[in-house]
Amino acid sequence: MNPDPDIKIEVDEGVYEPSEDTYLLLESVCVAKGERVLEVGTGSGIIALNCAKAGARVVASDISEEAVANAKSNSMKNGIGLDVRRSDLFGGLEGRFDAIIFNPPYLASDVGPEDARLSGGTSGSELSIRFLDEVGGVLNPGGRVYLLTSSLSSRDVIARAKELYKVECVGSKDLFFERLEVHLLTDKD
Repeated sequence: MNPDPDIKIEVDEGVYEPSEDTYLLLESVCVAKGERVLEVGTGSGIIALNCAKAGARVVASDISEEAVANAKSNSMKNGIGLDVRRSDLFGGLEGRFDAIIFNPPYLASDVGPEDARLSGGTSGSELSIRFLDEVGGVLNPGGRVYLLTSSLSSRDVIARAKELYKVECVGSKDLFFERLEVHLLTDKD
């Protein structure tokens, strides 16, 4: 999905600034009108807003209170309805979803200060693996997951994803220090 140029966002202090990874994920996502979509770790809400403007019924969640407030504010400023909730992955969310989108923090926590916007755990992959182990409980049968990974921490994540799902790379971008990939996860045949 191409970013809608009419969607304008502001990024509050303490909220992840949309970057190359955000836009790669957005461009790799495909949602249909009426689908129930969940974006985990919504940050400013830019991906969720684009999905909602395309006609999906979107729940946007984040563990950060600042991000939840920022996404709600951007939703109101753009006149696009979002159901924004504070949640640690799937805790407190009801129902199942046709598509689930996640741009997880993936840096190893020993790289720098512990920061929920950036750190994926000690090795950088723990949060993504926890996501993979839990996502099946909220995904509709026949649903799909869009998961961003980085070469900085992707080996264990991709191995776990392949144990659970059919995995297809649907987007990639090489940066000077890492390779970003978006993986489409669907039911195994």
